Amino acid sequence: MDLQTQAEAVTLESFNLLETRYPLKMEGEFASSDSRLEQVVPIALRGLQMCAHETYMDCPYYEQLMYVGDARLEALVTYVLTADTRLVSKALRCFADSRRLSGLTQSRFPSRVTQIIPPFSLWWVSMVHDYFLWRDDPDFVRQLLPAVRGVMEYFRTRLTPRQLMSAPEGWNFVDWTGWKWGVPPKGDFLPSSILNLQFILALSVKAELEEFYGEDALAERDRQQAGKTFGAVWELFWDDKRGLLADDLGKQSFSEHAQVLALLTGLADRQKQAKLAAGLTSEELTRTTIYFTHYLFEVYYQLGRADLFWQRLSLWFGLQEAGFKTTFERPEPCRSDCHGWGSHPLYHFYASLLGIRPQTPGFKSVLVRPLLGSLSWLQGTLPHPKGKIEVRLKREDSNLQASILLPAGVPGVFSWEGKSFALAPGRNHLTVESNS
Repeated sequence: MDLQTQAEAVTLESFNLLETRYPLKMEGEFASSDSRLEQVVPIALRGLQMCAHETYMDCPYYEQLMYVGDARLEALVTYVLTADTRLVSKALRCFADSRRLSGLTQSRFPSRVTQIIPPFSLWWVSMVHDYFLWRDDPDFVRQLLPAVRGVMEYFRTRLTPRQLMSAPEGWNFVDWTGWKWGVPPKGDFLPSSILNLQFILALSVKAELEEFYGEDALAERDRQQAGKTFGAVWELFWDDKRGLLADDLGKQSFSEHAQVLALLTGLADRQKQAKLAAGLTSEELTRTTIYFTHYLFEVYYQLGRADLFWQRLSLWFGLQEAGFKTTFERPEPCRSDCHGWGSHPLYHFYASLLGIRPQTPGFKSVLVRPLLGSLSWLQGTLPHPKGKIEVRLKREDSNLQASILLPAGVPGVFSWEGKSFALAPGRNHLTVESNS
């Protein structure tokens, strides 16, 4: 506030701000031996809070709309913060209701202007699967299945005789990186490895949903198609000389995005996984931006690469020193200082560093597979629909001391450096010898 007076002085007797938002709170705790992580927490939390009203939204100043790609990341953060998932279920219903006759969801909804981003419809399918894992609400997920099937049938209509998906009609946005309008090179009119891999990923998670609800034939149909399309992607986009999966058929463009999605599909055999993981460190790759780095973090967790995870997390470590109170849209020059989806590292503090994830649908059992890296200790409490999950980890000499509390009726598994241990409901104490 800047005040300029004339002849007389002014006394400001009071100053009040009225804040309106969804009452989103952090119900758990998080702490570690690296204070930089804890400095990110209030900034990430505030960023999400400022983008949560009667729905999630992209940002509180510019679009003020709920986009699928953004909302999926915001929903994942919500799962680790609170047992209240009313915003998540509303988002899922809104996007289901937004679908056009083609079967595709709108990219943002509710909205007075219709916009179609086909890859976002695929992320909505993954968003339904997230809810299926993190919350025990099978009747609600069952209600969404017809819409999930409608979305996926649209993409099946785009399949070519080679089993590749041709470019969907609409804005094929993936990430605001160096590509024109965020679309992978030639991805607006030719088959793209990135869009095909995302299609495969959606087929795979849909197959899990179908199988859970007893539709084994539909699940097998999805898995067969996923395998055929993955085989075509590998045959037509893999560049053996570079050791990279290309973005385009001409093999002129290469990105982290393609390697990341190929690994996330889970369809690469051990040899292909090793090649993709090695290529992920290549200097010639187009890098993910803040938004898509969530999927890069997922792969770093999958590969156990805490070193690479920390390198990319450094972007968030500088927020406090730069004066940010919320998570920004992109590094300077920054258009917007508040984007809720930029809070996704908070999800990874719990789901990747502490390693707390659903092991079975409905979070009925828990997997704790931490990614400690150089941390000497790490602890946190995550709200679970049946209570809370508490994980305390500490290195002592060559051992890892683990104390894990699970809610009543919720078993789990602790995994560390290839060793697995059963966890019972209640308090568990473990001493695990390190391999290093």
